[in-house]
Amino acid sequence: MRRIVLVLAGAGVVLAMSGQAFAHHSFSATYDGSKEVQVEGVVKEFVWRNPHSFLRLDVTDKDGTTVTWTLEWGSVGQLTQAQLTRTTLRPGDRLIVTGAPPRDESSPRLRIGTIRRPADGWSWTGQVD
Repeated sequence: MRRIVLVLAGAGVVLAMSGQAFAHHSFSATYDGSKEVQVEGVVKEFVWRNPHSFLRLDVTDKDGTTVTWTLEWGSVGQLTQAQLTRTTLRPGDRLIVTGAPPRDESSPRLRIGTIRRPADGWSWTGQVD
């Protein structure tokens, strides 16, 4: 009986850990670091969370169509170390963002490399994993 309990407990630990391993992805598998894209738009949402924070940016294309881009950033801890807070960027802020485009070119995504907010001159440059 004791052996069965130990085997079940061990299996439970392995299953719990495997969920965390699959939840995190490699940036290099998702984004093409050899290229750089620039987008300009208005912050729709700043999602401050772990393991990665996200910006949702409404970008107006040349034809006038607005597309919401998902911009992936670092964890809460990494951004806090870079002197950022959950209120650094707010909905309505106009930003110019550069970064690595997705390997799937049909997806409006970007791994953030730089951010500029022309209204007040605020900027951020760096790399977070």
